[in-house]
Amino acid sequence: MSESQKFIKTEEAEAVENLMEMDPLAVIKAAAEGIGLILNDPKPNCKKCHGQGYLGRNSLTKEPIPCTCIFPKYESQRPSEESILPQNRAQRRAAMKKISNKQAKQILNSEKKKD
Repeated sequence: MSESQKFIKTEEAEAVENLMEMDPLAVIKAAAEGIGLILNDPKPNCKKCHGQGYLGRNSLTKEPIPCTCIFPKYESQRPSEESILPQNRAQRRAAMKKISNKQAKQILNSEKKKD
């Protein structure tokens, strides 16, 4: 028995071993699903993770450290129940610039159907 296993309960030791055996990206995605966050696929040209989606493992807990490239970049990329556009024309244009073209078309089409 090693020094680290003397102080860890057997259930926790098994959980750490399971974390080490699993794919680190699968562990990150499972944790994100647990909190309701939808992650992007890792970018193959990422300078930090080189397309792996994680930077390494925490030396104490053996949990993988996720790269920032898998998280949604803008608030508009995150799923929202209903997006409300401002009534002022200038503010509405500024809001539309922040979101993607595909999402903007969906919002405009839904507003046209309401009218």
